Amino acid sequence: MRLSKHGFIRGLAAFSLATLLVVYTGILPPVSVHAESISDLKAQLSALEAEEEENDARLAALRDDVSQKRAYRDELQAKIDTVQQQLDLLVQQIAALDDQIEQGEKDIAETQDGIETNFDLLKERLRAMYMAGESSTLAIVLNSTSLVDYSQKSEMVKAITEHDTQLLDTLETQLASIEEKVAQINADKAELSESKKALDQKSTELSALYEENQALLAEAEQNEAEAQAEAARIAEEKAAADAAIDAWYEEYYAALEAAGNNAGGVGYVGTGSFVWPMPGYTYITCYYGDGGHRGIDVAGGGIYGKPIVAADGGKVIYSAWMDSYGYCVFIDHGNGYSTRYAHASALACSVGDTVSPGQTIAYVGSTGNSTGPHLHFEVIYAGSTTDPFNYF
Repeated sequence: MRLSKHGFIRGLAAFSLATLLVVYTGILPPVSVHAESISDLKAQLSALEAEEEENDARLAALRDDVSQKRAYRDELQAKIDTVQQQLDLLVQQIAALDDQIEQGEKDIAETQDGIETNFDLLKERLRAMYMAGESSTLAIVLNSTSLVDYSQKSEMVKAITEHDTQLLDTLETQLASIEEKVAQINADKAELSESKKALDQKSTELSALYEENQALLAEAEQNEAEAQAEAARIAEEKAAADAAIDAWYEEYYAALEAAGNNAGGVGYVGTGSFVWPMPGYTYITCYYGDGGHRGIDVAGGGIYGKPIVAADGGKVIYSAWMDSYGYCVFIDHGNGYSTRYAHASALACSVGDTVSPGQTIAYVGSTGNSTGPHLHFEVIYAGSTTDPFNYF
């Protein structure tokens, strides 16, 4: 189980440094570090962590919002492109129909001219025949030299009339056909024009949605950038708070060492050589440094309730509940060495007790921020956690 960097720091706020110094050495001279200062630092760090959590949640929501708006923008752009392609095709089709209408109108004009010209010619021929006296049957008979001549002249007049009449009928039929075709083309053009009008309206609506989304996207991206800047600021302030806490503990251990020397010794001296804190169990589920892990996790079948022993002789300076660590024991071994034992089910020592290497101090549990029964074991030297495997 990975623990937060300053779980111990939160727990240590439960008692004052002055008490620790009395337990550690008996009656000690004043030192320059104060519990109030570390409490303030811890409160500041706790506030920053809460602020960071809130900002991270906001940043995640903003990133999701930006992602959705970008996807919607791309969707709108694809629709706009499709409508524009449809509009381009309609414009081409309408242009083609305009060409057909123009050609049809020319054909109508030419056909009408043909009808009028042929009708005028027919009238001229009939007028000429009338003026020549050949338009009536009597005139043809009187002017014929023989029956054959009469027959020939009658057939000629009839043929001329029928030819002109047939020609006129044909031209009128062509004219009607062309006019019908042009009317259909105009109807098709009107239908395409209505479709184009609807697409123009759709394009206008999509463009308006696109512009609106662009404005919202720009605002969301600005909010995301501000949240990212806020995250950077919080991270910087947390780093400063971490550094200040580390500095406090360096001063704290220096004060303890100086106080112990001034008091003539404390009865134990940390050697930096430890015994294994979990007898009979060596299965490691998480090593030091894994994902920022501050110690090692020892687990195994049937480990729940098994004894946890002190890794070295020293003074118990904490034995109680410690937030995410659950029930926790903290032992100072002297010379800047200390150890922490977390997630216990029960405690077997009290603050101020002097313990020996291998002495039972607690029992394995799964209290605090834990996913199952195990021992979380830390080695702290000069205020900083180090890899426990350097000391066995």
